[in-house]
Amino acid sequence: MKNDALFCVCQKAFIEKDGKVLVLHDPIEGLDFPGGKIQEGEAKDGDASSLIEALKREVHEETGITIDVLDPFAVWYHEFPKGHRNYPKVNYIVGFKCKYISGDMRLSEEHDKFRWVDKNNYKTVDDGSDYFDVLEKYFTE
Repeated sequence: MKNDALFCVCQKAFIEKDGKVLVLHDPIEGLDFPGGKIQEGEAKDGDASSLIEALKREVHEETGITIDVLDPFAVWYHEFPKGHRNYPKVNYIVGFKCKYISGDMRLSEEHDKFRWVDKNNYKTVDDGSDYFDVLEKYFTE
């Protein structure tokens, strides 16, 4: 019998504003979205809203914007490459559709670029990653 897999649970926000979705650039991995790993104490027993609040906090820390979190629409598994600040962690990721509420974009030190893409130009950020596959799912389903 194999051992149980160990991984972090991560949430990513697919933030829509005026028909466009925010994409970030990680200097080591490339395409990324705001969000992150659920930290100790953030998941409160019997309170699913605690996870939503954790995602809102992560988004605000990474971008300076405020969002409304809607429904999850995708899940995927991601292994960080050597050289990444999160190596050798493995993430099980839940992607949420989100709506921009307010705030001016300002990047944290985790990312070096951002842009807003829509269904007509999202393929310009195709880096062959699993993150792009989920972005494509967002615009095609």
